[in-house]
Amino acid sequence: MTGVFALTVRGLEAVCAGEMARLGLTVGEIGYRRVHAQAKGDLRPLLALSTADDIFLEVSRWSAIGHTKTALDTLRELAGQLDLYSALAVCSQLRPIDRRLLFSVTANFVGKRNYSSDEIKMALAAGIEASTGWTYSPDDSVAVLNVRLFIEHDEALVGVRLGATPLHRRSYKQEQRPGSLKPPVAAALLELLHLDGNAAFLDPCCGAGTILIEAARRGATAQGGDLYLDAVASALANGEHAGVTLAVEQWDARSLPLGNGSVDAIASNLPWDRQVAIDGDEATLYAELCAEMERVLRPAGRIALLTNQPDLVQFERLVCREQIEISLFGQRPTIGVYG
Repeated sequence: MTGVFALTVRGLEAVCAGEMARLGLTVGEIGYRRVHAQAKGDLRPLLALSTADDIFLEVSRWSAIGHTKTALDTLRELAGQLDLYSALAVCSQLRPIDRRLLFSVTANFVGKRNYSSDEIKMALAAGIEASTGWTYSPDDSVAVLNVRLFIEHDEALVGVRLGATPLHRRSYKQEQRPGSLKPPVAAALLELLHLDGNAAFLDPCCGAGTILIEAARRGATAQGGDLYLDAVASALANGEHAGVTLAVEQWDARSLPLGNGSVDAIASNLPWDRQVAIDGDEATLYAELCAEMERVLRPAGRIALLTNQPDLVQFERLVCREQIEISLFGQRPTIGVYG
């Protein structure tokens, strides 16, 4: 068994844990933004985790990490004792490893400290360079190996990224829009819908198409639209980069050109003022959007919506089955699931 941990958006830890369990992992501890698990056999499926920001081999855990600058000496010493060669051997089974090994360091901590993330990075880099002879690079995009340190209170968790790049950095995401959704959050909406490959799926406010693409990658028939023509172009371009087929058109989501009960599932990142400017009254807009979504949804269908105004989401027959507050764009919007 191989110990791993996934990092995800705050609030989506349980959703990520559910996806990991479906992939056959034995899920253990669930903490702030992370899910720990034991993996058996081939680790390649972990690189397809959709709701995780990233996935790491668990290398070590340290305790008694203080809040003063003297902790930097401790971190440097502990870094020099890490067994990174075993992690390197695992990674080399999944992807090519350049012999001229460049490594990067990512560091995060919870709570106040008398040292910065940059100082932590330099302390770890110094210890690793001294013990391995590898070369530190501050640019993660050119590094072969990423060492991740997460400090919570006086405990530290150390991991090595399993893949070459972070999981949230989807290669298809070439075109961006204001308020464009992170792919793992888009995937989480679909996880909460239990979307399957036979579904007729709709995103009525599709923006750059992230939710549509994640749905299409799961095998669903993905249809969507947006009020703005440049958003439609962005969604189609990103779909082409992803190698999936999308049906996207310009429309007003308050008057969808779709038949009653014509879709199995709906997910959307609804417009909210801190992302995209809204013309007119927000309550009226939401009421009209909800009425149209309910009209085109089949009787047993479900809807998952992300918004910072959950109280404005009201349906005639659908009820809220679940609400999850997450951290996104420095705000705390809510995912609501209705059915």
